[in-house]
Amino acid sequence: MTVPSGSGLLAEAPAGRHFAQFHRHSTTLVESAFDFLETGLRRGQSVLVIVERDHLDQLLDRLTASKLHSKALTNSGQLGLMDAGKMVEEFLADGLPEWSRFRASLGPVLMRIQPYGSGTRVYSDIAGLLWRSGKTEAAIRIEELWNKLAESYQFALYCGFLMDTHCEDAYDAPLEELGRTHSDILATSEDEQFGAALDRASKEIFGISLTQMAGVTRQDGARRFPSGQRTMLWVTRNLPLSMGQLAEKARQYFQNDGAVRPQP
Repeated sequence: MTVPSGSGLLAEAPAGRHFAQFHRHSTTLVESAFDFLETGLRRGQSVLVIVERDHLDQLLDRLTASKLHSKALTNSGQLGLMDAGKMVEEFLADGLPEWSRFRASLGPVLMRIQPYGSGTRVYSDIAGLLWRSGKTEAAIRIEELWNKLAESYQFALYCGFLMDTHCEDAYDAPLEELGRTHSDILATSEDEQFGAALDRASKEIFGISLTQMAGVTRQDGARRFPSGQRTMLWVTRNLPLSMGQLAEKARQYFQNDGAVRPQP
């Protein structure tokens, strides 16, 4: 089930849930990750953060500004920090993640931090890093390995992706396969706005609302996605020659309606 705003799962983060969110801008991605992490830390939960160095610095700055001191939290064992770039180098074999390396890298860390909290949250940028590098098969495999690891450890996992889902090029990649590896794909406020823009564009071009049509699709992979992304996936599959026209018209409506556009 998809939570429309994404705020419910980010706050509650039930153990066993594995959710992803696609952001067009790094600023909104960092803010969502911060909300997820801060809530967990203030509730006394253990938190593991696996991101690239620049995003890690931004998250630590936000924690400090909120009077959550990362050094004290890491010293106590409540907070674990890992470099996503180094992790990728450790457990890739012949271009794909290898289960034994993955488990050996993450299992001991989860065992170390779990006794210190009343639950465990993990924020990971590993799959997002691989996806941005064009290694989509490896990214999907990583998400499958996370699901396998969850059979032995209790945690809630939030995976962040930088991806322009308003652009038709994003749908050339196997997004539905990525969707199948997650329990939930969380929407953002931009997703809702773009979904409305797609409705206007589809009514102008086709005379009907494709968001509504796509919402009843039987494709399990697509059903996990927010309405705008689900519509784009539906058009990619069923009306590929119209994809460029629809996306361009929807982007015009989105921009003209005064949507907030954070700086990259």
